[in-house]
Amino acid sequence: MMSDMNWLSAKEMSAGFRSGELSPVEVLERSLARIETLDGRLNAMAHVSPQSARNEAEASAQRWKSGKPLGPLDGVPVAVKDLIPVAGMPLRFGSLASKDVPVLEDAPSVSHLRNGGAVIVGKTTTAEHGWKAVCRNDLTGVTRNPWNTECTPGGSSGGSAVAVATGMVALALGGDEGGSIRVPSSFCGIAGLKPTWGRVPLHQPAYCGTWSHVGPMARTVGDLALAMNVLAKPDSRDWESLPDDGVDYQTGLDAGAKGLRVAVSPGLGYVTLDPEVEAAVRAAAGQLSDLDAQVDEATPEIGNPIDPYYILVRLAARALVDSVPGGQQALLVEELRKDAADADNHTAMDVKYAEMEQRRLGAVMNRFFETFDVLVTATVAVPAFGAVDDDPSGRKRVGLGWTGTTYPFNFTRLPALSIPCGLTRDGLPIGLQIVGPRHGDAMVLRAARAYEAAVPGIGRPPID
Repeated sequence: MMSDMNWLSAKEMSAGFRSGELSPVEVLERSLARIETLDGRLNAMAHVSPQSARNEAEASAQRWKSGKPLGPLDGVPVAVKDLIPVAGMPLRFGSLASKDVPVLEDAPSVSHLRNGGAVIVGKTTTAEHGWKAVCRNDLTGVTRNPWNTECTPGGSSGGSAVAVATGMVALALGGDEGGSIRVPSSFCGIAGLKPTWGRVPLHQPAYCGTWSHVGPMARTVGDLALAMNVLAKPDSRDWESLPDDGVDYQTGLDAGAKGLRVAVSPGLGYVTLDPEVEAAVRAAAGQLSDLDAQVDEATPEIGNPIDPYYILVRLAARALVDSVPGGQQALLVEELRKDAADADNHTAMDVKYAEMEQRRLGAVMNRFFETFDVLVTATVAVPAFGAVDDDPSGRKRVGLGWTGTTYPFNFTRLPALSIPCGLTRDGLPIGLQIVGPRHGDAMVLRAARAYEAAVPGIGRPPID
């Protein structure tokens, strides 16, 4: 256990703390050493706070020694995406138009982690304000994929994915408004969950409103479940956060796939997939069938919701840009400023119709999940591409087609998880997306765990 400490799951760390074989102090020092060794090449961390982390690890060690841990994440090293406030650390949003000063209050999700004893190591890199599905910005530079450093790790939660994939931390928080947890989880070969909207409370303001999510990223599905037991609690600062439903996300996690009704639609009927990606997704669906799930080809009748989705995204861009002092708006990323400008062309009725379409699509998905328990798709249409590109063609984003299987489930507020389902011939991870009905997070985790338990893992990135 000691020699492989960076690769322990959060669950294994917790067991080691309980038995006395491990100490949170030892685990943290290995985490900090790993960051020191790798981050110069990968650029996953926007800010590291070793002294405060050491103080938290020492306090955790004392709690475990006295038999009074705060929960299963007590002492586990965690990193937080730099769009999420952490008291005592700067909140930069990956933007030059930000202040390098510590904030005074944790986001609700971070409060939950602290209340559970997690050790907050630092902040992870992101696309500026999360506005791209890749991970680079003018403040912190380019973040690189540990499976191939010439490639992007995906975004916008790219730094969190890299930190988890390389053993810098056991868990990380990401944010997801159109795929920003699932895309980098797919590209970096880890597991990442976008929970049901409202299940993990948000800090305010959330410019993307009813399709903005915070969720955990980990190397195992079991750790996602462990994290959800800590994160999935309401907070009065988010008046739309869901009440505590009392679900223990570890109960039933290993119930297997037998009897699950699984719909398979690799590209949702409108996304063209790379052949290797499609083959891997279909093979994963076949594995679920071998596990006695009832697997059928079926596509929900949602079409491509990019037009109504993007109307509301542009309005969020307008609000976000307007929140930045006028003299600094020119420092914001071009795509964000362009989306804000385009928002000015929309009428009030454009917005109303987009909101109505969001509700219609949500109802379509509700009806779909009367027949099926989960829906399986590709997470991303392509494997990871160039680290300085915005899309696989090397051009600036052209309709977001390569992330077309992710944003519909932000728009419809559904839980969706990415888990590795293979490697390309070039050794790049491929992600399988598992989607469930609203409030069906435990079902999604169960299906993902059944698949994870039945297939060999893809191994570790070749970065050491």
